[in-house]
Amino acid sequence: MTNARIGGFVLLGVMVLVAFFPELAHAQFAGGGDLQTKVGGITKGLTNILLPAASCLGLIYAAVLAATGDASAKSRMVLIGFASLVGFLAPLIIRWLQGIAS
Repeated sequence: MTNARIGGFVLLGVMVLVAFFPELAHAQFAGGGDLQTKVGGITKGLTNILLPAASCLGLIYAAVLAATGDASAKSRMVLIGFASLVGFLAPLIIRWLQGIAS
């Protein structure tokens, strides 16, 4: 059997499991609540915790590269700086987009 065929069978098995057991796919919300509330909580967690943390780690990584004298550190610092700016401004950007949509 080829790898593609094995992958196809695994994917088919997962699809059958999800179809017959939706709680495995988290298609049913425990404790009630609507989809908009759940997505809002996930978005808030991502934008307020995960993105700033990833930005800080990226800046630390760029500083370590610069301290070790890596030749590509300067270009990486510029990219990480831009990504950090977007990461820290993500909550404002999302609120702005939500304001436009409503």
